[in-house]
Amino acid sequence: MLIPDDVLDNEGTRLTIRRTWPHDGGLTIEAVDETTGRLRAGHLDADGTVTLTPFGEDPALAGLPAAVDAGELLVHRFTKRAVVRTDSAYLKLLPPRKVGRVVTAHATAAGLVAAAGIATPRVTAVDGATLTLSAVPGASLYDLGCSSTSAGSDGTAMLDHAWSVWAAHWPAFAAVPGGDAGRLPSYGPHDEVETLATWMVRCLDFGASPVPDAALRAAVRTAAGRLLHGTAQAPVLSHRDLHDKQVLISGGGSSQGTLGLIDCDTLALAEPALDLANLLVHLSFREAQGLLSARRRAAGERAILAVAEELLVPEDRLDAYALSTKLRLTCIYAFRPRWRQLTKDWFQDSL
Repeated sequence: MLIPDDVLDNEGTRLTIRRTWPHDGGLTIEAVDETTGRLRAGHLDADGTVTLTPFGEDPALAGLPAAVDAGELLVHRFTKRAVVRTDSAYLKLLPPRKVGRVVTAHATAAGLVAAAGIATPRVTAVDGATLTLSAVPGASLYDLGCSSTSAGSDGTAMLDHAWSVWAAHWPAFAAVPGGDAGRLPSYGPHDEVETLATWMVRCLDFGASPVPDAALRAAVRTAAGRLLHGTAQAPVLSHRDLHDKQVLISGGGSSQGTLGLIDCDTLALAEPALDLANLLVHLSFREAQGLLSARRRAAGERAILAVAEELLVPEDRLDAYALSTKLRLTCIYAFRPRWRQLTKDWFQDSL
């Protein structure tokens, strides 16, 4: 299936596709009306038929109309979830069957990381399938990195400080006692290989691979071999989806600072290389996107490698997870039209 750059709704309004996800033989789409800036969600069938819901509506998310009246719609994945930002909190809307698991995940995350001095969102209210989450203070490493590309020496100092705060807290996060984290799922090398293979198959099935199919298959085999045939480290507490948008830093330019983490639904016990490689590769991708300067990327890389050394992460394990992450991101972003050409170029640099 050729993933279009834009689609038309029933009224002839043209919307730019921002993200897509394979689903039920077609694609779930998240698009933006460039004239209003509003997000719209829907489905693109294999035959090219487009179904878009009106703004702020979703048959699986009953509370969405009321939520968008209260704030700004930030994320809308059709029938799966939506996120709305209000003046003082975030509203997460889910199908009813998922509410209990997500509430439990947030409570578990808050309890586990509190001892490490890390803030996470707390569920302050549940109204049907609408969760109200407390806001975590601070600015993300992503925002600090992007804004500091034009902020001169002040921006550089702020970003360097932010990375030092992250590096100071992360070993304590990973070192949460095993007994406390024992109720979390395990995520080992075989799971990482399965995740990567799933995204590869999605790319191949939809004809979305940015490179020849044989090249993608060969690269995934190489990554799987490195993950499975190396010596795995003992698992530690892991975010499992760690990237620069998930890490928030507050404290300004003072000698102290606090670390916040969001989207902690996927906490697991995994090799420390998993989170570190994911964060490292995302910085490389931001540079390729033109969102982060080489100097800013290098500052983050130094902090990550210093933490890897403190956690005694072998270079071959970090490299193995980094290759897997690069290939996974190549597949994920192949479903986002804006970055189609970039994923092709970036793939060649991943090998």
